[in-house]
Amino acid sequence: MKEDLKGKTTKALVWSSADKVGQQVFYLVAGIILARQLSPTDYGKVGVLTIFIALSGILIDSGFSSALIRKKGATQADYSTVFYLNIAISCLLYALLYAAAPFIAAFFNVPDLTLICRVLFLVIPMNALSLIQQTLLFKHFKLSVNARVNLWALGLASVAAVVMAYCGMGVWSLVTQTLGLAVLRALFFWTFNDWRPQWVFRMASLREFFGYSSNLVVSGIINNVFNKIYPIIIGKFYGMTQTGYYTQADKYQDIASALIGNIFRSVAFPVFSTVQDDLQRLKRICRKNVRAIAFFIFPIMLLMVVVSYPLILLVLKAQWLPSVPYFRLLCLSGICSPFIILFYDLFNSLGYSRLNLQLEIGKKAYLFIGIALFYSTGIMYLIGWWVSYSVLSLVASIFFARRFIGYGYGEYLKDILPYLLLALAAAVISAIVYLLLPGDVWRLCVVPVVYAAVYLGSVCVLKLEMWREMASMLKARMQKGGEE
Repeated sequence: MKEDLKGKTTKALVWSSADKVGQQVFYLVAGIILARQLSPTDYGKVGVLTIFIALSGILIDSGFSSALIRKKGATQADYSTVFYLNIAISCLLYALLYAAAPFIAAFFNVPDLTLICRVLFLVIPMNALSLIQQTLLFKHFKLSVNARVNLWALGLASVAAVVMAYCGMGVWSLVTQTLGLAVLRALFFWTFNDWRPQWVFRMASLREFFGYSSNLVVSGIINNVFNKIYPIIIGKFYGMTQTGYYTQADKYQDIASALIGNIFRSVAFPVFSTVQDDLQRLKRICRKNVRAIAFFIFPIMLLMVVVSYPLILLVLKAQWLPSVPYFRLLCLSGICSPFIILFYDLFNSLGYSRLNLQLEIGKKAYLFIGIALFYSTGIMYLIGWWVSYSVLSLVASIFFARRFIGYGYGEYLKDILPYLLLALAAAVISAIVYLLLPGDVWRLCVVPVVYAAVYLGSVCVLKLEMWREMASMLKARMQKGGEE
């Protein structure tokens, strides 16, 4: 059983990595091309609307996807019931947002937002069409199909967006990328997945899931409102151009942070749910995930802080340089994000969805205080408060991990400190090299190589666990390839 789960986990992690890395590569390449063709105002117009799509996704899912993954004996009737509920809620939400579009445009004093809203929000029913297919793939660790669908859909949608940008379509290029991705994903999931809903709707299924899922819904709403509220505040008080700078800075730091967080999340929750009754084993798996995240997140985010100026100047052009200070601070917040997500899924797998709700209420109360204090003081103050909020969220998560699986601050620090200290040392050395180099091109080309050499060389010399794990996986892969 253990070996079977380990094998499934490893295979799922490989496919999840391929999926997330591939998506981020597409987003990065397309994003660079689009950012060089479009204005910060174009990005601001789409950025202020992301909160509505995010909230709709939470309401449509209603926490039932997690409940279906967690339930070991979920039936076809369960899946069909949730599917029909998803579709009904998504259509209702789209109708409400369609009617609200003129009021959203008036709030931001941007008249053309009305049509943008009505087209962009079609993403909502499109996403609802494929939720159950994705849930089944995650539940049974069949992430290869999920990866192929995501990559093909995103690739085609990104190509269409780039073509439109070069044709002078402006903000509609971004709308096409987002909506095209949703439409193509729904089409591909229905084409390449054989699950189909039955003509059945069981209220008993909804009642069974409601106690668990209702906490997730409220928690998700609170989390998404505050996670996406900064573009709204900046858009209202500082204008669409500053919103564009902020959303671009957040997007590019999130490429690395979300990549690492989502790779582990797509595997961690199903695995945690499988071993939820064995707390010692659950703790070992959690600690291994923490070490793996630390191995990747610290060096990547700190390196981006060091090279932030030449990165944005040379990749996105000088018009985006005002986003550099935002980017640096958000990278510090991004370090915490994958760990917070991991603990969130840990608590859900144990059935403590109500705890996650209570945590979100407490954390968002803290965030609200900062927003009330600094909304008119400056964007940097708002982002600084967000960094402190991220650190507080991680501290609170570890506190409860100690209560439930005996994983406290001491063991957490023991797991992450080797990687954090080596990443900081590499950052200091790289910063010195950065100052000695003559120009931005040299800095962007040489500094990452120096950073990687220092960090990976130190990890190798010290023979830290994640280096041994990677060497073992590579050796096994090579032996398998040789046998074939």
